[in-house]
Amino acid sequence: SIRKVREGDGKNAIIAAFAAAPSLKQVVVVDEDIDILDPIELEYAIATRVRWDEDLVMVRGARGSSLDPSAAEDGTSTKVGIDATKPLGRRGAFERVTS
Repeated sequence: SIRKVREGDGKNAIIAAFAAAPSLKQVVVVDEDIDILDPIELEYAIATRVRWDEDLVMVRGARGSSLDPSAAEDGTSTKVGIDATKPLGRRGAFERVTS
């Protein structure tokens, strides 16, 4: 999770994670109000905060893990990152509704 200060911070975190750990194939970035150890919370963030046309980062032909059977013969693979953070200007609109 990140504390988003500027738009683009989520995508930068995705890129940094892929650079730091080349064997990663997927990354989901969420705000600090999401418990990253709770799969239901992660799914909630993805379902309510992701705009798929804007918040998906796909990197084709990136160096992957030598243990990945889906990698190309040259060892490259496609990686996907999801920015499931709230837009800064509309953070209040994303507050959870409880009954």
